[in-house]
Amino acid sequence: MHDKLKNIILTLTLIGIGLGIFSYSKMYEFFYQEFYFPAILAIILIVFFFLPKNLKIKSKFLNLTALGIGIVLVTLTTQLTLDYFGMIRTEKILTEYHELDCEKITDRFTTDLANNEMKYFSSGLVGSGNLSENIKEYGIENFDLGCMVYDNLNCYNKLVSNYLKDKKNITINELYE
Repeated sequence: MHDKLKNIILTLTLIGIGLGIFSYSKMYEFFYQEFYFPAILAIILIVFFFLPKNLKIKSKFLNLTALGIGIVLVTLTTQLTLDYFGMIRTEKILTEYHELDCEKITDRFTTDLANNEMKYFSSGLVGSGNLSENIKEYGIENFDLGCMVYDNLNCYNKLVSNYLKDKKNITINELYE
């Protein structure tokens, strides 16, 4: 039992450290503070492996605690890795749409509508409130751009607003509430 648990904890530790290193290498410039807690957990697990064997065999609490820490470490580093891939996806979409002029973005809206992949690019200093949750009900993904405003993305947003008004009988302003 002890050897199996030790191997499980070792596997969780290695996976957590691997995912943590991958995420850190990709996002350290912006989010380095997010890696403090996973790093502390990894250090605790490494220390666990250097504890005397008789102490680990006698203490089930110590083993279960190490297992719990390993699970938390893998969960946190997996979330950081998924956040990274989400940021890459968002960056790719924003780059693609930002390069289109109003005429081409109309064609893109038609394609997105046919594929049920519509987007809304909210911007402004105030924030989008409940827009992200409310607009999701209509199969539209919200991209909150903060204070950046782009004319071509406003063209796309107008098409989305008109679609909601004509087909769903709701205005975009109602979705902010």
